[in-house]
Amino acid sequence: MKKIIALILGAFALYSCVDDNYHDSGLANGRYDGTVWEYMHSNHEWDSAIVVIERAGLVGIFDGSDPAYKDGITFFGFTNFTVWQFLAYTKQGGQRKYQCIADIPVELCRQMVLDYVIPRKNMKASFGYEIRGTLTGGTEVETLSGKTLRVYRTQTPDPNTGEPDKGPEGMGIHAVNSGHVAAVASADNEADNGVVHALAYTFQWTEL
Repeated sequence: MKKIIALILGAFALYSCVDDNYHDSGLANGRYDGTVWEYMHSNHEWDSAIVVIERAGLVGIFDGSDPAYKDGITFFGFTNFTVWQFLAYTKQGGQRKYQCIADIPVELCRQMVLDYVIPRKNMKASFGYEIRGTLTGGTEVETLSGKTLRVYRTQTPDPNTGEPDKGPEGMGIHAVNSGHVAAVASADNEADNGVVHALAYTFQWTEL
C-alpha cells in the first residue's frame, strides 16, 4: 500500500510544476504516420520526456524542423516511470534534489536528452548481437552528446523446445563510459523522421 501511495505522489510531483501535461493517447508500436514528436504526443508514456525535451529546447530534433537532422534520428526513449525514478532517487543532503522537471537545470536536461539520441534512423536489425555472458558485441555508436553507446541484440532459447537462439530476440544499450545498461522494452516504433526504442521501466533515467 505504501508503494502505491508513493507512486501516486511521485506522479503528482512529476507534473506539479508544469501547466499542461495532458496528451492524447495513441499507437505504441509499429509504423506511425507522422514525426517522432507527434508519435510521442500520441501516447501517455512519453508525457515526461516531452516536458524534458521542451525544457531542454530540443523540440526541433524530434519534430524534424532542425535541418541538421534531416536524415532522421534514433531515440532510446525514457518513459514516465524512468523519469519519476530520477526525481525520486536523486538526493542532496538526504532530501530529493528535484521536486519536478522544472527544477532540473536546463543544461542538465539538454545533456540527458542528447545522451539518448543518435543520428539517422536505426532499426533494431541494424545492430549486432551481444556475445552471450559478456559486455561485448553489438554495435558502438556515438550519441548527440558525444557519449559512446554499445547497442546490441540478444538471442534466447525457444520457450517451447529449448533450442538455442530460436526464442524472442531482445535489445539493449550499454553506456561504455559510465557502465549503465538498459533493456529495450519496445523496439522499432518508426515515425517519418526517426525511430524510437522504448527503454524498460526498470531503468532509471540518468546521465550516460
